[in-house]
Amino acid sequence: MGFEGFIAEARRLLGDRVYVEGDIIDRYSRDWWPLAILLEKMGLWGFRAKAVVFPESVEEVSRLVRLAGEHGVCIIPYGGGSSVTGATSPREGCVILSLSRLNRILEFSEEDLIVTVEAGALLREVELWLNERGYTLRYTPQSFDIASVGGSIATGGVGQYTTGYGAIEDVVVNLEVVLPTGEVVWARSVTTPRSAMGPDIKSLFIASEGSLGIITKATLRVIPKPEYVLKGAFELPSFQLGLRVVRELLLRGFKPAIARVSDDREALLRFDRSRPVLLLGYEGWDSDLVSLLWSKTARLVESMGGVYVGEELFDRWLDQRFKYLDEMKLLDSLNLWFETIDIATTWSKAYKAYTGVREGLERLGNAVVMCHASHFYLTGVALYFTIVYEKNPELYWRIVDTALEQAMRAGATLSHHHGIGLLRAKWVDVDPGQSRVVLERVKKALDPRGVLKPIWWTTAT
Repeated sequence: MGFEGFIAEARRLLGDRVYVEGDIIDRYSRDWWPLAILLEKMGLWGFRAKAVVFPESVEEVSRLVRLAGEHGVCIIPYGGGSSVTGATSPREGCVILSLSRLNRILEFSEEDLIVTVEAGALLREVELWLNERGYTLRYTPQSFDIASVGGSIATGGVGQYTTGYGAIEDVVVNLEVVLPTGEVVWARSVTTPRSAMGPDIKSLFIASEGSLGIITKATLRVIPKPEYVLKGAFELPSFQLGLRVVRELLLRGFKPAIARVSDDREALLRFDRSRPVLLLGYEGWDSDLVSLLWSKTARLVESMGGVYVGEELFDRWLDQRFKYLDEMKLLDSLNLWFETIDIATTWSKAYKAYTGVREGLERLGNAVVMCHASHFYLTGVALYFTIVYEKNPELYWRIVDTALEQAMRAGATLSHHHGIGLLRAKWVDVDPGQSRVVLERVKKALDPRGVLKPIWWTTAT
């Protein structure tokens, strides 16, 4: 029993794919949470994986989970490590289970427009494979180069095409999951577009952050790669008007594939513009229809006060959207650091949420705040704040607490797509609020021995 017993049996199962020391342990002891990276640079990051294991099949994942239950060991699933909330941070006694070697593309149906992949497959590799065959997921988060399919599902992610094609829950058709008992189940015994034969079980595991089961395979919807694209940028008198413009586009049925409104500060820093900027992209398979949508959209935006400024700003954003490492290096060289806060709310509360968070953070006096909106729905919008500050962990928590307090007051969810992790652990009484008891009871029923990571970290952790 215990950790040593687990490691001994894991080595009999996996051979040399079990690590308890070395660079692998360092690599898997944090994710891409900005605070974790900062504390690591300062020599203050206090979490370290006790062991890392690398299964290569669902059978090995199942066996490892059973062994963990027998030996009283906790397992934390690890996909691409692109979480920005500390969701994969190891706690004492836990073993990191990397899914990186479950990375195969298993089945593809052009007729059904679905692809089945193992959970450790990287989004970028799956997308390139599909592109070679004329198809696409149209799911590209900023972490596109390093995020895995399973990790994207487990964190409830979104991509830059959310407005046009939906978030990860709209991409996932079916899931295979290893439960905390080691049982292997599919959310549906058959893959179909929809079913009313009981609740949608796959939704239980989306955004569960690996606490209710380990996702090992996913069946995803695909679409033919669009043949025609029209894109451009507009300057706007205000950020509030930008939100109103996109709402009007959606109401009229002029839904863009991509829509992004940058406030004045982000427009200045990213585009060298003094006024807010709206980026719009339309795409499809019929050139006449795409052209018609673009012309109607342009007329509407201009009638509401927007000024068309060409394609260059859109192309600049396309070129820079995955270059976050360059931005991190620049900030580091200036003794600065950053955090991002993603919230969402309904249209009636959106501008109040925006001004509340921005003004609340500006009152701290030690942070530069910028915002954009790039995930739009008929009922509301997500707001994404980037905060730049002098390197100071104490100031970091004041920034986070201020932003989430203001978001709460405005009636926004405290995360649109980043998730809970360590970052928002103390806020779960607010959001999800009363319904947390439902998830806690589901966790207790599925995982009475606590084999998988907690459904949310405690404040003490």
